[in-house]
Amino acid sequence: MRKSLLILLLAATGIAQLAARPARADVLLDETNLIGLPAVAPPSEHAFTASAAEALTVTLTDIQVPAPFVSLQVAVTLGDTLVGSASVDPASHTATLPVPAAAGNYVIRVVGAPDATQGIGSFGACVTRNADPTPRPCVAAYSFSGNIQTPAIPSTTPSSALNTSFVSTAAGSYTVTITDDAFPAALQSISGGIANGTTPVSSLAAGTTQVTLAAGTTYTLIIGALADAAAQAGLYGIRIADPSGAVIFDRTLPVGAMPASTIVNNASSQSVGLTLTDLAYPAALAGVGVAVTEGSASLAKLTAPGTLANFTVPAGSLEIWQYAVAGASPGVYDVTLSNSTVSLFSNTKVVSPPAAASSLSFAFVVTLPAAGTYNLAVTDFQFPSGLTLASTIAQNGTVLQQSANGDFTAAKGVAIIVVNAQPPQSGNGIFDVTVQTSGGSPQILLDQTQAVGAVFDTRTINVGISGAYDATLTDLGFPAAFQDLAVVVSHGGQVDGKIFGGGTFSFSVTPGQYVLTFVATPISTAPSSSTTPSPVLGYGLYSVRVASSAPVVTLTANTTSVTAGDAVTLTWSSQNSTSCTASGGSGWTGSQTTSGTLSVSVGATETLTLTCIGPGGSAEKSVSVTATAAPAKSGGGGGALDFGLFGILGACLLARRTRVLGAAAAEHRPKN
Repeated sequence: MRKSLLILLLAATGIAQLAARPARADVLLDETNLIGLPAVAPPSEHAFTASAAEALTVTLTDIQVPAPFVSLQVAVTLGDTLVGSASVDPASHTATLPVPAAAGNYVIRVVGAPDATQGIGSFGACVTRNADPTPRPCVAAYSFSGNIQTPAIPSTTPSSALNTSFVSTAAGSYTVTITDDAFPAALQSISGGIANGTTPVSSLAAGTTQVTLAAGTTYTLIIGALADAAAQAGLYGIRIADPSGAVIFDRTLPVGAMPASTIVNNASSQSVGLTLTDLAYPAALAGVGVAVTEGSASLAKLTAPGTLANFTVPAGSLEIWQYAVAGASPGVYDVTLSNSTVSLFSNTKVVSPPAAASSLSFAFVVTLPAAGTYNLAVTDFQFPSGLTLASTIAQNGTVLQQSANGDFTAAKGVAIIVVNAQPPQSGNGIFDVTVQTSGGSPQILLDQTQAVGAVFDTRTINVGISGAYDATLTDLGFPAAFQDLAVVVSHGGQVDGKIFGGGTFSFSVTPGQYVLTFVATPISTAPSSSTTPSPVLGYGLYSVRVASSAPVVTLTANTTSVTAGDAVTLTWSSQNSTSCTASGGSGWTGSQTTSGTLSVSVGATETLTLTCIGPGGSAEKSVSVTATAAPAKSGGGGGALDFGLFGILGACLLARRTRVLGAAAAEHRPKN
């Protein structure tokens, strides 16, 4: 009796480890993003590249100028991985974070809650090499310093007051400069003073004032400003330099209804241009302007639509101040700060009359390449909740008529889409605006998503070839886990996949533009499990990666047993692969197609393996086949007879005897 000894082993495989991949994955997006609520101070970030693996240490120091932070934290990421995080100790005003040795692209991120009175704080981040002798110097390319400033809240009155403090460095004459930026109009008045406790030291006015101060002393700085009666808003800068010329206070401050600035990180000193456009839809704005400042310095401003070309902005934090007033009807403006190749800041905004709710109106601009028929589609993604949407499109201030399916006829040039979106009560959602050409092969001219009622971010990726990809979203938990985190991937207004909280989904792509829209709302209240010191609230850090899907391989055998020398039929298939290689048997070796069937001779127990590679890495499957020896054959020359032969001879003799007896009986039978 033959016994089966064949065992079929199907090894489960997923994405191969990066180190084992023979081909690098096609990565479309791989990054981390730090999100802050609108009311918190924008974080400070610094990127550097370590070309070789080296153990590092990051030391974050609260410089305590003009006052200590309420809380201050640092996080370091490598690619899409959180290396670690640390909080500044309130006693030592420092935090130390070890960074394990690894080469790659690092980002240091600092978040903080400045003193409520000051609204600003300063820090230094020193990165040292552990291999350097002590005292270890800061690596200049890796280290940085900066300040974190809480956005100003617009005042309901046309006046504003600054009540802050600063610390003098040395005894002597200090230079205090107050500059009215005259944006959007000159201030009615500005004045103030410096005091030591309750003792006045000097009065201040617009212009330059020399003030004699003692060394190492905390002084109070008080400034009051009254905005233009018509504009109800203004802007001014204040700068204090010590006797050596070192700047110890340097800020631009809003007055009255001036909205908070948008802070932009400029990597290097460069020449840029500033453009402000009133898109005059549905009507021209009553007033519009934009200003760019750094510290207390006014770098550029436009108080009416126009362009400023080729002015220099320094490296560091730039503040973009926008001011706009609608007339009886809403209006739309566009502002762009850019160099010849890269946009540092771009914003298109709807401005509604004071009595209207402008927060639910959104504007989008598209450039139409030629006169003709186009299609507009505004799609509610029903994610996370449904929206009530209404849209119009206009050109040169005139609303364009749309057919039932969204077709419209327009001239060459700029067109403006305004969408009014109403989320459900206590909910939020996302919609998409797509404009494309007409005809059998439409070209997408605009594909932009917008979140309503939530903090959101978007990323656009361009895909050149068709393929299968995996999108992975991870909450990195710095400084705390998100209250809400989700991403939706869309293409031309069609949803390809969604992730809530974190995870991975796979989707197939064709050449074109894809949009990732993130709903990322950091927590604003401390979690019950918060550490000491408490995390800086209002921030969240997530990572996202979109890369080619790893190959998936199947391999099966048609039988569970073979005799040595017999064949087994192998059947295999693969997904997301470009080539496959067989190994493990004399009849199963070398290059194979990505799917197929093959009869393979098995001479001995073998493990047959198929390895497939593709843009997303490699994967393999194996089957183990146990071959048994063939049964032994009987020997000859000894006169041994097979029992089967005896049976045959016996049957022949019996038949012959039957015939003989029958003949004899016939001879003795009586004849008639």
